[in-house]
Amino acid sequence: MQAGGITVAYVPQSMHRPSGRISLADIAAQPGGIEALQRRVHELRSSGVDFAANAIEQEMAELDLPRQ
Repeated sequence: MQAGGITVAYVPQSMHRPSGRISLADIAAQPGGIEALQRRVHELRSSGVDFAANAIEQEMAELDLPRQ
């Protein structure tokens, strides 16, 4: 699964993980990941940050992930 260009979080550098960005596909692949993305979209909308919520929803649609 290829991820789009939306970046959700940065990962701190550690011995076990290289520093870099986590894609929506990476998050969705984790147990509870889709629900976490849906919660984040809700949090962003509740805070009035619609552009970020829209971007996440658009990428979720491109990856054919379920939306709320």
